[in-house]
Amino acid sequence: MSFLKVFFFFCFLFFNLHCTHSPQSFKRDPSTLASKGGCTDTLAGLTTKTDRSQLGLASHSSTETTILPPAEIKTLEPLDPNKFKDFSHEKKLTLSTYNVLNLKTSVGKFEPDLQSGKRVKTKPEGPKSEESIEGVAQAIKEISPDILFLQEVEGEDSLISFAKEKLDNGWRPLYIKGNDSRGIQIGVLVKNSIPLHFDYESHRDEPFSSESHPDLKKVFSRDFPVLLAKSPAGGDPLFILCGVHGKSKRSENTLDPESREIRTAQAERMVAIMKSYQNRYPKSPLLVLGDFNAEVNSEPEYEALRHFNLKDAFDLSPNPLPNGDPGRITHTYHPRDGATKRAQLDSILVAPPFQNLILGTHVYRYKNADGSEIPLPSTYAEREQNPSDHYPVWTELNLQQLLKIN
Repeated sequence: MSFLKVFFFFCFLFFNLHCTHSPQSFKRDPSTLASKGGCTDTLAGLTTKTDRSQLGLASHSSTETTILPPAEIKTLEPLDPNKFKDFSHEKKLTLSTYNVLNLKTSVGKFEPDLQSGKRVKTKPEGPKSEESIEGVAQAIKEISPDILFLQEVEGEDSLISFAKEKLDNGWRPLYIKGNDSRGIQIGVLVKNSIPLHFDYESHRDEPFSSESHPDLKKVFSRDFPVLLAKSPAGGDPLFILCGVHGKSKRSENTLDPESREIRTAQAERMVAIMKSYQNRYPKSPLLVLGDFNAEVNSEPEYEALRHFNLKDAFDLSPNPLPNGDPGRITHTYHPRDGATKRAQLDSILVAPPFQNLILGTHVYRYKNADGSEIPLPSTYAEREQNPSDHYPVWTELNLQQLLKIN
């Protein structure tokens, strides 16, 4: 009996030393991870091994990547957990991503300085036009997503006030400050009627090292936040959503003129982080939503995502649109000297083996006052009349099938 008492004492001691509890918000600090009881499944430091040759990124060597614990976590509790039973009878779950080109306030214009090699502000910040703000809100209301990832949110206060003033408090915000030097970050809106518990985990501190970018120490330009949606009763996540805002092609670095090296590193680190979540939650469907700032389905820097077998929700729809179809265009670019470029920069990607959940995928088009669709812009001046230079994308998941997985 004495041996058993000693054994159980050490088991109890080990549990209390290693289990942590998720408060409303905390940063990665051992002192903040201690709790009075219970145990969370928060990501700990983890090393993953990637064969670069299998990813098509190089013909030699495997690399090991140590994933840091989340830099910060915020939680969102359901307003009424008793409504989960009603929610579980719904047929679909709508997810969306939308680059809003600054939500309420423009952060100004930044241009590369040829002497210093750094970006300098050439136009001061200022309020976004009320018409544009209303246009963004109208798009969100029409799509009516259950969960929406936003890019280019200029602060938590802006997201909170937008949800309150423009969306009639129908959605609740989640926001963690990321790395963007201009202050445009990723934010999330969750519809009030969704009776789930959410853990929102930041991976902004993942490191980067490159001779081409000696001053760049963090791989993600903004962040790679991960949203874990759980039943109010607990258990593994019902699904996992990862948010993306890839490095833009603008660059003041002659060694990496279109920032492809940075986006390649971002894609590799995304894969490592996603693998770590899949290892812990193999039964939880995982999706990636955001603005990739490049054609994720074809450009070389996102080869790692394609070899990870992420599939575009457009290609998984019952009536898929082929690459290059006008219905998939999410962004237009209008150079001063050259033809207009139209591309799908915004995507919702689905990880295997849960790629049969997609019921349909769409791109929203802005509307005239009479409700008719505004054609895709042919000039910069036409694009400036839209609420954003991007169009929101949304997909519908088979909720009944999703809930049966867990």
